[in-house]
Amino acid sequence: MDKSPTKIEKTGLFSSNQVAAFDYAERRAALAARIAACASRAFQAIGAGSATQELVYWNVSMAKNIGRNQIADNPQEFIEAIRAIYGEAGTAVFEYMLGREIRREFNLTFPLFEMERKGAEKASEVAQLIQYVVLE
Repeated sequence: MDKSPTKIEKTGLFSSNQVAAFDYAERRAALAARIAACASRAFQAIGAGSATQELVYWNVSMAKNIGRNQIADNPQEFIEAIRAIYGEAGTAVFEYMLGREIRREFNLTFPLFEMERKGAEKASEVAQLIQYVVLE
């Protein structure tokens, strides 16, 4: 048997699995921050100032236990909480504006994301798709 070391595997803090885990966590945090920024711009677009946004986020946190940086992980529940606050009409406008901001933030120009023409896609579905694409 040949006992010569041919490959030294790194273990501990710098193993490839842990580096990948750190990379994944960083990408996930960056995605969450970008989606939260899109939501903030969508709120501004519908006329919600910073004080109103704080109230909405507090209400969402109390009703659905979703923080500002958890929107990317729970887009459907976030939209449901917004619906409870703004109703169907207000939520439709917010979803449209959120979709627009997400498309701008992630430079999505593929026809699937042309919500102005189709109108069928929801912002929460786009958020889930972005989450999948960015993290894969």
